[in-house]
Amino acid sequence: MSGRDHGRPTVDASRATYRREVTAAHVGQRVSVRSLIDGDEGPRPTDRVGRLLSCEDDGWIVVDRGGILHVVDPTTIIASRLVPAHPRSAAEPTGRSADEPIERDAARVLLLDAADRLLLIAHLPGDGRTVWTAPGGGLDPGETHEQAAARELREEVGLDAPLGPWIWSRSATFTFRGIWLCQTERWFLTRTEGLDADAVPLDDLATSGARWWELAELSALVAGPDSAGVLAPRALPKHLGDLLRDGAPSTPIDVGA
Repeated sequence: MSGRDHGRPTVDASRATYRREVTAAHVGQRVSVRSLIDGDEGPRPTDRVGRLLSCEDDGWIVVDRGGILHVVDPTTIIASRLVPAHPRSAAEPTGRSADEPIERDAARVLLLDAADRLLLIAHLPGDGRTVWTAPGGGLDPGETHEQAAARELREEVGLDAPLGPWIWSRSATFTFRGIWLCQTERWFLTRTEGLDADAVPLDDLATSGARWWELAELSALVAGPDSAGVLAPRALPKHLGDLLRDGAPSTPIDVGA
């Protein structure tokens, strides 16, 4: 998820007098959340204003009027309050159904090692499933897809590596923490000589692990009896096989949902 306030700066005890009135009971309402994020000169406050979509112990999700999702670490929150709807602006989206999803642009990195193994991240969308997909997330305001892919690679994987070409496109509608998203993705091919999957920082909300996969393992996973929803996209083994056999396509191809 993009927009995450990274790190866990210590909240000074003197800030305990700041009003903190927002709870899980206020999901769906408009809120203002002030939290601390790490800056060059130490922790600094930042404000997120929008509709509260999820309020759990490991992360609050707030959507602004532009449809950008902001994930706030609850341990860094120093103040929160309810705010009225803006009198002259449209309300923030709700993402409450498949017919009214939040539209989101995202970038992902198809990261291969020297043995043609693929690095995937395990995501927990909140419905009991574990979904394996490539590192990546939503674009921050003003970012290009290339900039977002490089940032997500640094933040989520801890790797600063040059991006290869945009090779795949994908559009999917799905739920995360009960929020319906319609996500349009660009996938960029990147290679690395070596990376310890156990050392991946996993700084995104609701991620539970990372591992390298061989093509045969991915094919067996999709062919298994409990394969529904475990890979995104589901046709990942087929398209990865084509890529390893034929090389990068001259123009991006659609890899489906």
